[in-house]
Amino acid sequence: MQNFGLPALGAGNGLRGEHYDEIRAQRPDVGWFEVIPENFINRGGYVSKALRDISAEYKCVAHGVGLSIGSTDPLNRDYLSRIRELIDLIDSPWYSDHLCFTMVDHVNLNDLIPLPFTEEAIQHVAERARVVQDILERPLLLENVTYYAAPSRSQMSEAEFITRLLEAGNCGLLLDVTNVCLNAQNQDYDPIEFLDSIPLERVGQLHLAGYEAHAHVKLDTHSQPVSDDTWALYRTVLERIGETSALVEWDVELPSLERLLDEQRAAQRMMDDVCSDAKTG
Repeated sequence: MQNFGLPALGAGNGLRGEHYDEIRAQRPDVGWFEVIPENFINRGGYVSKALRDISAEYKCVAHGVGLSIGSTDPLNRDYLSRIRELIDLIDSPWYSDHLCFTMVDHVNLNDLIPLPFTEEAIQHVAERARVVQDILERPLLLENVTYYAAPSRSQMSEAEFITRLLEAGNCGLLLDVTNVCLNAQNQDYDPIEFLDSIPLERVGQLHLAGYEAHAHVKLDTHSQPVSDDTWALYRTVLERIGETSALVEWDVELPSLERLLDEQRAAQRMMDDVCSDAKTG
């Protein structure tokens, strides 16, 4: 099953408030926009109107930051109900969030905390993933996150953990290509071996971003253009999975819409080149 059975939307950009008016006025040629639901839930007026206008013109896909799928706190069903309302509004074909936890004792840590790679975590997250998909009635994609120290108590590799979790939860993978590059460099493993060890048929979307290097660690900041090593690994991923949906993330020190579109066009050109070569080869 290619692309986890999901539509391949090509390359897109994140929808950010600084660009609402420009997008509505110029209607740029972009495949799709990724929408962070938490930016729109319980919002009215200008923000709500902008989302309605843009989602009427472009395919929009929801990518959450507050699910906290790995938390031991109970799933917040009120939150999920509001997520469901929003993804119904924009007709999002799938929903994604991060393979991590962000809540402890109902306190939001405002960070993506990696999970230990354990049997217990697999069963816990898989059960919650099935519940989320039942409520949202959409496929769920979980995103691999960065980590700067190996999670404690781990019983297996990150690749094995992701593989078994996706199978147990019957969910897909939002493969953050930059996070693979960062984890490979920070944790000293081979990114190609990592790709060889995960179920690429479950990848339904990709993320690409820039990062910053500090001393002996590279930080996932989303504040720079897509890095050269990310572009190289992105090509490798495309050679293996074919056409998909690739999202360029740039969240800090946000540049102009035109600069973001330059990155999106580069991602689309590479996808077109690789997939065209595969069809004619």
